[in-house]
Amino acid sequence: MPLVTCPVCESQVSKKAHACPKCGEPDPVNYHATNRWLGNLFWLLVIAGIGYAGWVYVWPLVVDVFNR
Repeated sequence: MPLVTCPVCESQVSKKAHACPKCGEPDPVNYHATNRWLGNLFWLLVIAGIGYAGWVYVWPLVVDVFNR
């Protein structure tokens, strides 16, 4: 049975375990996958916000400069 290291308490846990028997961390195998997904979502929203700000505030200024 393959074992993985719990990301919280660093004890060995079975890949099939639903929680770490030592610290109780739920689903220790997918702990980093959840954090990575939330991090990617955060950066996607930041990039979308920068794109929106550029489109609404910067693009009209650029168009105005070239139309003079």
